[in-house]
Amino acid sequence: MPRLRGPAPNLPQGDAAWPILNEGLFGDQARGGHDRAPRPDAVPVDWRAVFGREAPRTLEIGFNRGRFLRDLAARWPDHDHVGIEVRRSYAWRVAELMARDGGPRNVRLVWADAKLVVPATFGPDGLAHVFVNFPDPWWKRRHEKRRLVDLDFARTLADRVAPGGRIWIKSDVLAIADEIAEALAAVPSLGPPVPFDVGDLPLTHRERACLVTGLPISRYAVTRGA
Repeated sequence: MPRLRGPAPNLPQGDAAWPILNEGLFGDQARGGHDRAPRPDAVPVDWRAVFGREAPRTLEIGFNRGRFLRDLAARWPDHDHVGIEVRRSYAWRVAELMARDGGPRNVRLVWADAKLVVPATFGPDGLAHVFVNFPDPWWKRRHEKRRLVDLDFARTLADRVAPGGRIWIKSDVLAIADEIAEALAAVPSLGPPVPFDVGDLPLTHRERACLVTGLPISRYAVTRGA
């Protein structure tokens, strides 16, 4: 997949807009980002209608340049894959590349805040897997509330993952990885964190850079019980 360089992407329109779900969720492809919840009449989403089939679904929160999401779709063609990214430039550029390349067709994108979108768009047990890859650590104390996986959101994810499904975490900030593990451990339905190998999932753009520089990466998954 090409790196996301060059001029800022344009708003996906017409046939180029098919990967982006913002119009259906918010009423306009140009509407999304922070602090915007889906319209009440647009949720929960009929994912079977969106993808044209019934298949296990995965969710990547913060797909960034989209490398992991697109590679996962190729590796798991029998799954449907949804990516949520709060930064418009990344979402539009990945949509632009997907529209140009014609796919993968088992991927859809949302430009929005996952904490507002996930509870509304996915029903209980609606996801087979959730991937949280290298979340922003938000180091400043006044920004800590923006961190992705707190206890409340851990409960939301656990409720949306089907029994036997997994929440997968990757981070090069060990303090954040431990903080997420602590939040997930407080949810009774989730099992303990189990490390997984680098080859078990596709690599992200950030992960490739960490491997080159030798920066340590924490990788673990928790499984929802019955």
